[in-house]
Amino acid sequence: MQTMIVTWQMFYFTTFLNVSMAITAVLIATGKIVASVIGPVWGYISDRMYHNALGRRFGRRRSILIFAIPANFIFYLLLWIPNLPIAVYFFANLLYWAFFAGITTVQYGLPSEMTENPSQRAQLVGVNQIAGAIGGTFLSVLNVYLFTIWGKDNWESYFNMALLYGIVGTAVLMLGFLSIQERPFDESTNVSTADGTAGNDSEMRISVGKRLVSVVWNFLSVLKVKEFRNYLGLYLSEEMFRTVRGTLNTYFVIFVLLLDPQTVSLATGVNLLFGIACVGFFIWITAKIGGPRAYRLGGIEVIFVFLAMFVLAMTASHIPVGTRAVLYIGLGLFMNFGITGVVNATQYTYTFIPDVDEIITSKRREGQYAAINSTIDDIFSSAETIVIGLVLEATGFVEGAQSQPPQTVFALACLFSFVPIVICIVGIVFTYRLKLNRKNHELLLDEIDRLRSGGSMEAVTPETRALVESLTGMPYEQCWGHNNVINVTHKD
Repeated sequence: MQTMIVTWQMFYFTTFLNVSMAITAVLIATGKIVASVIGPVWGYISDRMYHNALGRRFGRRRSILIFAIPANFIFYLLLWIPNLPIAVYFFANLLYWAFFAGITTVQYGLPSEMTENPSQRAQLVGVNQIAGAIGGTFLSVLNVYLFTIWGKDNWESYFNMALLYGIVGTAVLMLGFLSIQERPFDESTNVSTADGTAGNDSEMRISVGKRLVSVVWNFLSVLKVKEFRNYLGLYLSEEMFRTVRGTLNTYFVIFVLLLDPQTVSLATGVNLLFGIACVGFFIWITAKIGGPRAYRLGGIEVIFVFLAMFVLAMTASHIPVGTRAVLYIGLGLFMNFGITGVVNATQYTYTFIPDVDEIITSKRREGQYAAINSTIDDIFSSAETIVIGLVLEATGFVEGAQSQPPQTVFALACLFSFVPIVICIVGIVFTYRLKLNRKNHELLLDEIDRLRSGGSMEAVTPETRALVESLTGMPYEQCWGHNNVINVTHKD
């Protein structure tokens, strides 16, 4: 479903629903902003679901999916029904992103939730990518056939494809729901015990007002964690340059390279299929050399491909259509290799962050960090969407037209090529700031196990103390719950 949204929503709204570029950009961005606001609420609730019977019955992650999966499908489908008032599209888009935030909160946290073994986490991250690639490949290649039999210049084709994406995507989410293995209910997963007021651990005594303060504080306080701040540099760079590419890709192909929509679907399908093999490679290489170095490997390759895409755009009018399509698809294969590496490295690096949080809080809060990921990404990607829409509007973009003015075509080529390059360079810079490698992770887990077993904080070794302080950005004595990271009123 998300593939359909990213690839076709803006194009569908501006071309078949005759919504202006500026309004479409604001509509999409507003939905993402609302999702970013509700994301921390999903994470907060998810981490604390063991406090109630529903969470103890289904698990604290799966109980969220019970509500989010069906609601996500309903509001997604409304976006593709024509001739509805703008207000309906606005609220459907808003609610789609709100429930999608609940799903991604669970999804991002699963590798850390399901195992502490770095190799197994790398495999889970890879399996997640492979599953997405297989689904995307099947549906994207099928789109080429569907465009042939249904046509490419009518809204019905896009609605039928959206319905297909929705049914298949929901079925896959249900399979995921049935296969999730969660951490058991114990002191580390019973996050609610840390929410009470100072000197009182009873969650039931927290008022609604204090609960809202707690949600906001849990969102803000994670930024105290030094290694998480470094990780955010990787994550935001990866998500932002992919957002720019995804938002502009259809326009780039149709208006800059002067190819047809079938080429978009064919390229997407071929690239995703190639990406499956790339994931297998990066599962191995990321576990071997670590997330930061794998990120640099993929990022540098992506930069060169975007430069090649710009050259292709500037020479497109002198190249035959068939050759142009082959070159675009070929460059897409190389780009997909790099993007696969960047995404795999980023997701692998994330799996270590809840371990750093546990040494600080003594609790497992995968949901909190997954929600922060989604929230911060939504804020930045929404800003990107608005800026892109306004820039295109300023260059004279014509809604519903079969071609665009020369200045708009040039702006599309520059935005598509150079903005991702700059963002990717920023991500590469942040890889040099990360400290958590496989060796340090093993040392961190050993210290967590020692403290879980009742070990004294005074017995910490100098090496472990130095590592913990470099990862957390706070004195060792303030770790293991001796802080206000979860509860703003806590005094130790």
